[in-house]
Amino acid sequence: MANVQKEPVKPDYIGIDIGGTNTRLGLFQSPGMPGFATLAKFPTCQRYEQQLQGIITAIESVGLTNLAGIGVSIAGRIARDGRSVIVAPNLPGYIDMPFAQDLSNQFGCLTRLAHDAVCGLLAEKKFGFLQHFDRCAYVTVSTGTGAAIQLTKAAITLISSIEIGHQILDGNQRFCLCGQVGCLETFTGGKQIELRYGHAIAEITDSAFWENFCAKLAIGLINLAMLTRIDAVAMSGAIMLNNPHLLMRIQQRIDTMIRGSMLRLGLALSGEDAPLIGAALLLDVPEETILH
Repeated sequence: MANVQKEPVKPDYIGIDIGGTNTRLGLFQSPGMPGFATLAKFPTCQRYEQQLQGIITAIESVGLTNLAGIGVSIAGRIARDGRSVIVAPNLPGYIDMPFAQDLSNQFGCLTRLAHDAVCGLLAEKKFGFLQHFDRCAYVTVSTGTGAAIQLTKAAITLISSIEIGHQILDGNQRFCLCGQVGCLETFTGGKQIELRYGHAIAEITDSAFWENFCAKLAIGLINLAMLTRIDAVAMSGAIMLNNPHLLMRIQQRIDTMIRGSMLRLGLALSGEDAPLIGAALLLDVPEETILH
């Protein structure tokens, strides 16, 4: 009787997006493809151990037999070694916790960790609005306000998160959740806006509020462009994606103020999936490319 050779089990990859509000898990057949199956979505827990257990339970429930890697997108600044979070105003319970090592130990596979804006940039650069730009950025305007930039020359590419939301605006006396006074995020961060107004940003209909929102964000984007010489920005995050009409107003303000260069804005084509897709892409990107 002839031996029947079994087909090799194809590897699976997990992408995880941990936002300030929700956490999502996706199952990818390849880290270099945008398609995925949603494994779980649940509110992000402020307690690290409880959050970690929720992630472990969601992955184990699928019964994967050949898990090759886990990529994690998280709303926080990453340590230089890429293994933990060191600054996270909206997730303080996660600071200095060994996230990547805990997942690696649990599942015995490669685990990569990056700022959510870095992951969003990876997705938009490969599949979305930023495909044809060498000097570009991804900006998320949601619970907080974050950014990442990519600068490419010849075969050299560097990607880094940028604390765009925590640049200081002259004359701003508002206290920020990060501990500073005067941050841009006091005008654009969903969590801080809700704390100040006492209700969700989606309920704000005051036109003066939105004019001021666009004016402050335009200043922040111009500062980013002047410091990094980027040419394009993919705008994402719940506030931008739920209010796409703001994009033109912000672009108009930028065009009026900026001198010596141009900055083109566009909505992230991957929408809210960008950080999740980018989390999987982490497993396909050389570690030295990303400057944590």
